[in-house]
Amino acid sequence: MFPPGFLGTRGDLLMDIVVLSLAGILLILWYSYRLVLTGRYAAHRNVQTALGIFLIIVVAVFETDIRMAGGMAALSKGGRFDGTVLLSASMTIHLALSNITFIIWVVLIPLSWFKFPRPPAPSPFSRMHRLAGKIGMIGMILTGITGIELYIVGLAL
Repeated sequence: MFPPGFLGTRGDLLMDIVVLSLAGILLILWYSYRLVLTGRYAAHRNVQTALGIFLIIVVAVFETDIRMAGGMAALSKGGRFDGTVLLSASMTIHLALSNITFIIWVVLIPLSWFKFPRPPAPSPFSRMHRLAGKIGMIGMILTGITGIELYIVGLAL
């Protein structure tokens, strides 16, 4: 679907861009967290909503790209770690983390829009939101780390 990537692996251009953009996404998460700590709740809500929408679109295009290429198994075929327990475990762990994180985000963002007052301010929902948000942020960090690791293990030449 996309031309070959520029990082020297079997990955195409989109995969290379997504892997490199993970650092930017993590910086945006950190910035959004800092917004909450300084009481800028509306800005936090807007950053999280925009990031959530962006990630849904990127993940949909990314997943379509992988499936059109025949799946991760086809992409890793003939690679250094093809058929190994390491590749299988990497894929399983990454998919578990990414799916759990995705569910947290797609539930927490709309729920927060309904549960918090306008303009956003601390409320009885804050405690649950804080816990789910921290779990989601940790999940996103781990999804990024395992995604990079899977990219390296799965697409290494």
